[in-house]
Amino acid sequence: MDSVAFEDVAVNFTQEEWALLGPSQKSLYRNVMQETIRNLDCVEVIHVKLKMIVNVEKLLARFQIVL
Repeated sequence: MDSVAFEDVAVNFTQEEWALLGPSQKSLYRNVMQETIRNLDCVEVIHVKLKMIVNVEKLLARFQIVL
């Protein structure tokens, strides 16, 4: 599985494009980017937890420990 970085999903406006946005559009942009950050953070936490579980399972199997 390829990892996804914030830069892969972020929308970047130039200064000129940003200046053309209205206040509600800028607010929407901020909200969407914050949600994107939270979602990516959640995915990363899940990925790390799954890696830990796999490592623990390998360790238990290595020492033939049954829970």
